[in-house]
Amino acid sequence: MQYFDKSMYRYFADNIAHLPDTNKCISYYGRTISEGEFFRHCDALADYLRSAGAGKGKNVVLCLPNIPDAIVAFYAINKTGAVVNAVHPLVTGQALYDFINGMDACAAVVFEEFYYKYADKLSKTDIPVIVASAADYLPALYKPFYRLAKRKITKDIPYGKKTVRFADVVKGKIGFKRVNQDYPDIKGTDIAVYMHSGGTTGESKTVMLSNDAFNCLADNALALIGGKPVDDKDGMLMVLPIFHNFGLGICMHTTICAGGRVVMMPKFEPARACRLLRSGPATFISGVPNMYAKMLDSGLFKGKYVKGLKHCYCGGDKLSNSIKERFYEATKAAGNPIRLNEGYGLTEAGICCVNTPENYREGSIGKPLKNTVFGIFDDNDKPLPCDTVGNLCISANTLMTGYYGDEEATEKAFFEYGGAQWVRTGDMGRMDKDGFVYFVDRKKRVIKIAGNNVFPQEIENVVNKVEGVKRSCVVAMTDNGKPAVKLIVQPEDGADKSALEKAVLSAIKSKLLKYATPRVVEFRDKLPLTQIGKVDYRKLEEKGGENAQD
Repeated sequence: MQYFDKSMYRYFADNIAHLPDTNKCISYYGRTISEGEFFRHCDALADYLRSAGAGKGKNVVLCLPNIPDAIVAFYAINKTGAVVNAVHPLVTGQALYDFINGMDACAAVVFEEFYYKYADKLSKTDIPVIVASAADYLPALYKPFYRLAKRKITKDIPYGKKTVRFADVVKGKIGFKRVNQDYPDIKGTDIAVYMHSGGTTGESKTVMLSNDAFNCLADNALALIGGKPVDDKDGMLMVLPIFHNFGLGICMHTTICAGGRVVMMPKFEPARACRLLRSGPATFISGVPNMYAKMLDSGLFKGKYVKGLKHCYCGGDKLSNSIKERFYEATKAAGNPIRLNEGYGLTEAGICCVNTPENYREGSIGKPLKNTVFGIFDDNDKPLPCDTVGNLCISANTLMTGYYGDEEATEKAFFEYGGAQWVRTGDMGRMDKDGFVYFVDRKKRVIKIAGNNVFPQEIENVVNKVEGVKRSCVVAMTDNGKPAVKLIVQPEDGADKSALEKAVLSAIKSKLLKYATPRVVEFRDKLPLTQIGKVDYRKLEEKGGENAQD
């Protein structure tokens, strides 16, 4: 256990100690950052943060998109022993202030382009603010063009003693009083990250994740590619954000701890993402279904761009057969017949389950990663037999420590069985006799009709396989005072809606209980999506599926 019982910073440094300082750990618009440069900048920022009071028992707000500054800042904060308070950069000024003031942060790292949104609220705090720019690590040729384009929204930032430039700090241009004592001894059980999530209860929660949780996740996930370290010839396309467990745990921490490089994209652009597969180079992808669909639609996910791909993973939402088939057709035609591996995870437990070519079963989300156990339990926390739908629960070495400031919610999320600690995922699922796991639906989404459980995800899985359907969403409705199902469909361009409705209803009737047949089928030009490309069913449910658009 000693191998993992350390900070994420130390785990990273120890894991890549065998590689030269010239090994590249980040690629960004053609600019590469070596491990030597990375650690120099990381250590300089950590020294500055310590002077601002960062250390054990403190937290630093990190509010950045996918730029190299975010990774440097993350490990710098972690080195000090402080918790990374990972915040979405699109939050409002008031929300950012609440994260700072309400959680007693000692410093904040924010994005230059959004400073104008935060300015009023930041002026009401007395903590130091480090302002990072998308230009900080750009190639020299690009920097003046970027600064000119963004000058209007960045020219009034009040730089001074309290507000400093990230680039000035990491290059040693800022004077400050250094802390003379040694850096603290950080344990694996110490909290590393505050991650803001919907929580397993469906309500907004702040999840506390330890150093152990991410270090063990990196080791568990590395087993998917044989457990062998790599070097900078391999890269992970990092589109998923750092404030998301999938992006932080897999795209960032697992990749660079294995010795590979992170190929960063601040904003997802399908065509450019495809080009990065070759120029990055990105030999691994971890993404969500909507991201893969857009890359396939771009017309560039083919030939030389996919020839070097080694492993591709998909999570965050149900992966349709259409996307899987198109992906395989493209890689096979390029002479590299790899498949898209579907997985499952959650903020409270990291990535837990993956359907790999070696362990694959159609319709499942695969088998658990090493050191991870799935169980199906009833509402009294008693295990259910194989192929019985129940509460999907997980026991693993990657579990959260709990919810910040909410002991009651933490107690509800955990239970003990068989001498192990389990977390309730809030999802419904089943397992077959061979250990393959099947996701059924969010527990909160279950619709009761005539005493029967109807699972919206189960209906959507059937509908999304019908030719001509791009995506769908099921919401509850009331018809003559009784609960019923409403199906909202986004058709493919040019689809005949009348014929499509008949095909959809026929598929549902042939594969599901009669209670799952929708009372209403409605077509929309588009459905609202979440930040990571899932259909935002909550937005549709708010108005019973009415008038909710992107």
